Amino acid sequence: MRTCSKCGVTLGDQAQYCMQCGTPVDAPRQAGATEQSDFIQPAMIAGAALGILSSLPIVNAGNWCCCMWVVGGGALGAWLLARERPGGVGAMSYGDGAFVGVLSGLFGAFVATLVSIPVRLLTANVLRSQQQAFEEMFAEAEMEDAVREMLLQLLSPDLSFTTLLISFLINVLLFSLFAMIGGILYVAITGQKAGPQAPVEPAAKSD
Repeated sequence: MRTCSKCGVTLGDQAQYCMQCGTPVDAPRQAGATEQSDFIQPAMIAGAALGILSSLPIVNAGNWCCCMWVVGGGALGAWLLARERPGGVGAMSYGDGAFVGVLSGLFGAFVATLVSIPVRLLTANVLRSQQQAFEEMFAEAEMEDAVREMLLQLLSPDLSFTTLLISFLINVLLFSLFAMIGGILYVAITGQKAGPQAPVEPAAKSD
């Protein structure tokens, strides 16, 4: 199904121009073909936004509320993708929302890991003062020794390749999942089922 690149109405298979706005119709692309490059720019912008917000002190507390920044980043990626698509969100499927959400999460995990390096260096003194409190809190909690050691390593002010790698892998899993949910929710809420508007026939001229 083809749509007008300007007004988004449905076009006939043989239409050479839009009956509503008169815009010339480009040659139809192969059915089901989607340029993968269409997803890259929206995902990079959304990933940068969710990655920065998820790694800044105090601001990142928003993720304690159902991963707010990550879900919002996935929705942002879907919104940006819809703006580039002829027909807007009506021309998008749930798969498009999920895919741009996953890509946004992957970019966001990379950005968050990079931003966390200077943040951890600047807050090293604060983390050192809280290290003993973390150790006492985890000692009282009922958890496996391996899990306790991993959490303490992640909260340690001392940067190491292992700490960054673990943080990156955790971010990849969580960000990809919740950003994918955000992309799907955006498509569902903004009317994926409505589709593009039906074409409007021009009014007949009276003699």
